[in-house]
Amino acid sequence: MKLNSYNQLKEIFTKVSISSDIEGILHWDMSTMMPSNSRNNRANQLGFIANLKHSLLSDPKVSDLIAKVDINQLSKDDLANFKEMQREHILLSSLPADLVEAISKTSALCEGKWKEAKKNCDFGIVKDDLNELINLSKQESQILGEKLNCSPYEGLIQKYEPYSNVENITKIFEDLEIFLVSSIDKIIEIQKKESVLFIKDQLSSLDQHKIAKILMKTIGFDFSKGRLDVSEHPFCGGATDDVRITTRYSEQDPFTSLEGVMHETGHALYEMGLPLNWQHQPVGKSRGMAMHESQSLLIEMQITRSLAFKKYLSRVLKKYLNLNGKQWSAENLYLLGTRVNKTYIRVEADEVTYPLHIIMRFNLEKKIINENLHTKDIPEAWNAEYKKMFNKNVDKDTNGCLQDIHWYAGLIGYFPTYTLGALASAQFVDTMRKEIPKLDQEMEDGNFKDLISWLRRNIHQKASFFSTNEILEQVTKGTLNAKYFRNYITNRYL
Repeated sequence: MKLNSYNQLKEIFTKVSISSDIEGILHWDMSTMMPSNSRNNRANQLGFIANLKHSLLSDPKVSDLIAKVDINQLSKDDLANFKEMQREHILLSSLPADLVEAISKTSALCEGKWKEAKKNCDFGIVKDDLNELINLSKQESQILGEKLNCSPYEGLIQKYEPYSNVENITKIFEDLEIFLVSSIDKIIEIQKKESVLFIKDQLSSLDQHKIAKILMKTIGFDFSKGRLDVSEHPFCGGATDDVRITTRYSEQDPFTSLEGVMHETGHALYEMGLPLNWQHQPVGKSRGMAMHESQSLLIEMQITRSLAFKKYLSRVLKKYLNLNGKQWSAENLYLLGTRVNKTYIRVEADEVTYPLHIIMRFNLEKKIINENLHTKDIPEAWNAEYKKMFNKNVDKDTNGCLQDIHWYAGLIGYFPTYTLGALASAQFVDTMRKEIPKLDQEMEDGNFKDLISWLRRNIHQKASFFSTNEILEQVTKGTLNAKYFRNYITNRYL
């Protein structure tokens, strides 16, 4: 019977999902625990998993089963799942198996060279590997662009943010860039008049780790299904029911690591809040990386940098580390958490300048994929783009094109989702505050139950049953736009 075709598809996609879980743990281990000289074999392992997933979805049997499904026999939820099956099948089956395996292996090797290049501040160390990976990404982008009837670069973005449109993203980013570039210097001038007590060398890595775990647990992170570790670049990964986040500690700037932990905790809460009865099915996954970043930035920027949260944090620091004095007051912690500076490093940027870091990477990615920006010219192009955004020269490649792992891990097309997520988070919080009028008081008391319940109900449980814009319309009565973010920045900083 035709309905059985759908059940067979569910079994196949379960195998794909479990393979992704294995892949996730291998990636986590590679970034945290794996010995440095084990990278070649790990690349082979990851290549094998990538090839396995590809073979599962590119099998002609899958196309036959999809053709046999009678959508009239499917429930509303099953129909949504079937549509996601079709989308995933198109994305992966359109790529040759040897290309999928080559991208996986080359990414793993390039990531290792990137770590060495970053450590030595020498782009030349990784240039050839990156060039090979970019050429593979270009092949991928051409195939996806043709299959999805869009530009090559948009084809790559669709891997991370389904149903996205480069033209719409460009318009939103151009509007946002004008606002932010005209606002940054004004905000910096306003903040020069503020009396801030800076905190340095007063929180050890052990103390930061202790406080981070307390905050994670209070907000809602389930340590029976997750963990916190250290890596070169903070990330959230792992597998179903096994969410693993990482951070990097800095005793010179302790709040950078704490804010990073809160960012990754936002990701983790989303993964932990997805519907259990749809695990291992396409529709049970997170909607896309823009929605994922909306959840991480909502927690990191909108929530943990608020004055209400700083009042709670000040009490935590006093209770567990016996930290007293004006520098540890809620007011001072708030001023520290909302400082605006033209930093080189994206992950250390404040919420005002952060989108510009993303917009410049978006502009560069378009040139790399669509306009043939050569790999050897990336450092120079990066520095020119940064100068345009911040009117400041990059001093070294470690603070420039070597700072992020993304391109060296084969993730071209991912960056735009950060700022799309920031815009969505502001839009969500605008509605959330109307529906939870006592939100600030609850946060001040260390009570995040209503906050998490709201996120579970309005975002997490909706998984991939709807598109990003459909979820935004359901929750906020409008599609994604920069208005809410502009208002939020204006109210907090200007």
